[in-house]
Amino acid sequence: MTDTTHTGGRTAGALDEGGGHPAGTHALEARGLVKTFPLSRNVLGRPVSRVRAVDGVDLDVTAGMTVGVVGESGSGKSTLGRLASLLERPDSGTVRLDGRDTAGLRGRELSAVRRSLQVVFQDPFGSLDPTKTIAHAVSEPLIVHRRIRRAGSTEAAEELLARVGLDAGLARRYPEQLSGGQRQRVSIARALALAPWLLIADEPTSALDLSTRSEILNLLLALQQETGLSILLVSHDFATVQHLAHRVAVMYLGRIVEEGPTLDVVREPLHPYTKALLSAVLVPDPRVQRNRSRIVLQGDAPNPADLPSGCRFRTRCPYAMPSCAEVDPQLQPVSTGHSVACLLHTGSGPPAGAPTSTSGGRSDA
Repeated sequence: MTDTTHTGGRTAGALDEGGGHPAGTHALEARGLVKTFPLSRNVLGRPVSRVRAVDGVDLDVTAGMTVGVVGESGSGKSTLGRLASLLERPDSGTVRLDGRDTAGLRGRELSAVRRSLQVVFQDPFGSLDPTKTIAHAVSEPLIVHRRIRRAGSTEAAEELLARVGLDAGLARRYPEQLSGGQRQRVSIARALALAPWLLIADEPTSALDLSTRSEILNLLLALQQETGLSILLVSHDFATVQHLAHRVAVMYLGRIVEEGPTLDVVREPLHPYTKALLSAVLVPDPRVQRNRSRIVLQGDAPNPADLPSGCRFRTRCPYAMPSCAEVDPQLQPVSTGHSVACLLHTGSGPPAGAPTSTSGGRSDA
């Protein structure tokens, strides 16, 4: 079925008309992903305490779609992106690409799978070798995977740079000679070199100024409409996700607490944490912005190595009730394609004083 969800002025159904991979032929399916990192070790070097950066997460990215993952720093969204891109291996759970389990892949098989997905990192300067030309950076994937010879690297780089709106003459320059926006376009050009069907963008605009940020987002949107590219967009900025994503997953302390079509989540946020994130998004109209109410969460996020009992958000939730300390809510569907992990909607109902509206004080003007 063609998705006709509208997000940020775009029509998701139009992406199936792109000239790239046919819609429905590619998919990433992640199930029950868990990833822990050691916090401290004993004298023998063995971990004695761990933090669960990702704790039982399911994620789907289908052909021609953009899925946004949003949350605060420390929510686990970047770790989830690294698991999806196979840069990290999960402690448990599975990542399937086009129906194939990636857990047992090694060597050439893993290299072949990785050609189908590429990553754009947060810091474009840090992801480029300052001692190498732009031509070298952009054409390197083609050389490594034996698509071209070194002698043809400059010509191939110039073609890729043109695809992302850069002058071919930049191929002979070095990263320090480019602006931040140009460097990020170079990173995108390099990611597109092997014609992947999935692009994993980890905070691709957070290091850029506002106008350049808009240019990069519009570039990703144009590339997707042209080629049918799928995008997993990781960001702390709900406005960025809202502009580009068809679906959004909201993460808090390693878990997805709300997931659904972007328009549905923006118009009818169900989880109190989602409402707080959306209330921080600025509205361009000054009159509307002045009349909006900001939801300010009290206190700091709990220590991820020592999570509270029950709902891990309850210590900051203004609607917490006694059952929240006893029940760990799981993600459950509440409407078509829209799921939430909150007892206000899937458990014993709202406590006294909880608002009946789910708008969270946000105006959609």
